[in-house]
Amino acid sequence: MDKRGLIILSFAVILTLFLCNFAKAAENVSTDNVNNAYKCLEDQIKNKTLSLKEAVFSALALGSKGNIVSRIESDRDANSCWPKGACKMKESAQVALAYNRMGKDSAAIKKWILSKNASATELKWLLEIDITNKAAASCTIKEGGRTSTIRVLENSRLQGSPGSCFSIDSEGFMLRINNNCLGRQFEISCDQDFVTSVLYQRTSGGTLFILPETHSAASLGSTREEVNGKCFRTGSTCDYEGTLWAALALKKIGEDVSDYMPYLLALADDNNRYFPSTFLYILVGGDDQYNLIVQEQKQSKFWEMTGTVDGRYYDTSLAMLALGDKGGAEIDATKSYLLSIQTNDGCWNSNNIRDTGFLLYSGWPRGAASAGEISPSTPCEPTFSCENAFECTSAGGTIEYNYECPNIGQSCCSIKLQLPSCAEKQGLLCPYGTECSGRSELASDGACCLGGSCTEIQVSEDTCTPIGGICKTVCGDNEEESAESCLITGDKCCIEKAGTSIWVWIILLLILIAIVVLGIIYRDKVKIWWFKIKERFKKKPVQPSAQAGQRSAMPYAPTRPMMQPRAPIMQRPVIRPYPKDKEMEEALRKLREMSKK
Repeated sequence: MDKRGLIILSFAVILTLFLCNFAKAAENVSTDNVNNAYKCLEDQIKNKTLSLKEAVFSALALGSKGNIVSRIESDRDANSCWPKGACKMKESAQVALAYNRMGKDSAAIKKWILSKNASATELKWLLEIDITNKAAASCTIKEGGRTSTIRVLENSRLQGSPGSCFSIDSEGFMLRINNNCLGRQFEISCDQDFVTSVLYQRTSGGTLFILPETHSAASLGSTREEVNGKCFRTGSTCDYEGTLWAALALKKIGEDVSDYMPYLLALADDNNRYFPSTFLYILVGGDDQYNLIVQEQKQSKFWEMTGTVDGRYYDTSLAMLALGDKGGAEIDATKSYLLSIQTNDGCWNSNNIRDTGFLLYSGWPRGAASAGEISPSTPCEPTFSCENAFECTSAGGTIEYNYECPNIGQSCCSIKLQLPSCAEKQGLLCPYGTECSGRSELASDGACCLGGSCTEIQVSEDTCTPIGGICKTVCGDNEEESAESCLITGDKCCIEKAGTSIWVWIILLLILIAIVVLGIIYRDKVKIWWFKIKERFKKKPVQPSAQAGQRSAMPYAPTRPMMQPRAPIMQRPVIRPYPKDKEMEEALRKLREMSKK
């Protein structure tokens, strides 16, 4: 390799090392921001009377530090529910999660939650009997000590009197199960091979869902079906948001919550303000729920549901809780955005305790301080793997309840799920700032766009982001408010104040490195140029002044008596040979020749 190639290679190595160090510095900045957020939350809860919400979400992030436990206990009702005197399902379930997080016994809370289950009368249940060869068949239905007979025609329509628990649906192809028979078991038998399944939907209509299990039998054989559509109630009516949180809490402590899924799935569209897809993805998994979460992301930065009950930071926390480390680019972009809008103290949303605690727990969970009432669980990893519970069991794994995952949205699975990559699914990974025009499915490398393309996110109302601003509730000290508009009503467009940013210094450093490299490559020409400048500005001997004998005036200098100089000791100068520089001599020779011309 010649000298010039070696220099260029050295420059590339220097630049690579610089960029690596810059990336490492950016990672350290991210870690520092998270540390500051935890410190800010701890500072905020000191010597402050916390609300129940603040105490619960602080417990999820910090555990039993400070006065968190005493504050939660002070609002405990005699029936082991919260708040005192007005027991509500949502708050009680959230406390159960906080107790599980802190290692406190939650058996009494679980007992109270389960005591509040009820039949979900908002659902319409249907029984379908499908004859395999599409021939006409006679079927019997047994319930308790009663037996009824119906006829299935060749066109699959039903005829006959199905008994007191059933009626033929208006379409004529299925049997509607009456609400007073929910929870009972039915035995079906036909004189042809057949399949039975149970379906449900909202009473007012809409999407028709089918229970995961179907049953089949040969001619004169039998199948059994049972309908258990339940909810949790606050007062005398089903509480949808409360059921979401109760199912999540019970799932975390190892209870079967499958009976509550029909109610939560069928009524999700009516309760979109609670962001149900985040809970349902944790509880039942599935690409449909994953796609719904990804599609709701705003500006590739945060989540905020229409008509949201608790606000942007709460909804963003729910999304991060559900997706966890499976969110890929969507979660990475959200975390970067959140770290860029922290307050000067390190919290979020004007140092809001609940929002800061929930964001930390869902996005950057750490080990929590334990109250020590029950034996702490062993960390799941690396012995097992933290996965979505539904996807774990669907893949043949089992949930290890004696092991703990740091995130509520995940359970300890006996196997590690091996998801296919997006390329293997023949899909696209949409880059930052774009969204999938089709449907999204979870892949090993993030959200995989299938049946569509990656299109640029259009936000017509946002004139702040395109000019380099950030939409926040409050601008920081190093920012100024702009008149530009934001997507979210009430947000302010914050622009960084004029100053030298880090990128300016990076560009200057790169320019300096380039100058040094060019100087090394063309050093001979630089020497000649330098000697020309030096000869041109070489000073001539200074002539003695007429007033050389006079002493110059030195303002503010103290006067001192003049001292007689000592006679110098004459020494013979020591002459040392100076090494010859061929390039220097050649440069001087050229200068002398140029001066003669």
